Parts: sequence; structure tokens; C-alpha cells
Amino acid sequence: MEDSGRNPIKTVIIGLGNTVLSDDGAGVYVSRMLSGRFGDDVSVIETDSVGMNLMEMLGGFDRAILVDAILLDGEEAGTVFRLRADDLKITPRLSSCHDIDIVTALELGRQLGLHMPGEVTIFAIQGEDMLTLYEGCTQKVEESLPLIADEVETLVKGLDGPRISIGLDERKNRDA
Repeated sequence: MEDSGRNPIKTVIIGLGNTVLSDDGAGVYVSRMLSGRFGDDVSVIETDSVGMNLMEMLGGFDRAILVDAILLDGEEAGTVFRLRADDLKITPRLSSCHDIDIVTALELGRQLGLHMPGEVTIFAIQGEDMLTLYEGCTQKVEESLPLIADEVETLVKGLDGPRISIGLDERKNRDA
């Protein structure tokens, strides 16, 4: 995707998680599925780091897409939420009392003079089990992974395609 000045939009896709903790590895598995689907203006990274390390990974990019697992009460495993950076205070992985959250990382990077993404999208996959030592995801989460990868690809490339993710406002309307 390019901006109106015909300059490529530098995008980073970061898959977060720990692949030995079952569904916690979902973001990493999605990033692996996306590897090789893009040109030089898109970087695909997998990591289990957050906070200051995440700030460094985001530096120099115009747009960031993060993929991670989440645990929300009452949600079905495999449900995918599309969040904005301001929504992240609800995620245990991206906001913690031991580390800085994504919003703080972005602002700190800007204050340090780093070029930080102006557009941040987070795909949060509802996990079923994020504590069991197991390399692989539970069935419902595993089934959603290629669909998430396809949705991320269409978003990055600016194409129309199927969307399985829902926003928090859609969750609230669904529950009403």
C-alpha cells in the first residue's frame, strides 16, 4: 500500500506470544503464516517481548499490526477482536504492571524522537488455554489462525476481503 505521495507505507506486523504455552502462541503462529507474503515495505516479526523492546520494534514504521492472544470473560475461543491502541488496557499481554503498555511505548518513542507508527491495529485472539505447556493451539483457536492471517494480509494490501474480527463496540452491541 502507498500513500498519496507514492511513497510506500512502512508496515510492521508483530506476532506476540509464547509457543510453548498453547493458545498464548497464536500471534506467533499467525506471523509465521504471513512470512513471505509481502514486499520490502512490510516486516513480519515474532516475539515474546513487550514494553521497551516493543517500542524499539515499532520505531521507524508508519503502521503497526500486532497479533496476540487475549482472555476475556464470556468469549468463545477463537473469537478475534480488532482493537485500537487505546483499547489495549484490557489485554493482559500488552499491558502489565511490570512493563509499559503499547500506548506508553508509542508515546515514549515519540518523546525520544523516534518515528513511531501513526496507525496501530491489534488483532486479539480469544484463547481457551494459555497456561498448559503444549506447542500448538486448541482446536478453535487453531481454526481461526489462517483466517486471521488472510484478514491481516488484505488489510496491509488495502484489499477487500472477508473479515472475521470484531471491534469492542460490536461486542457490546452483540451482548446487548
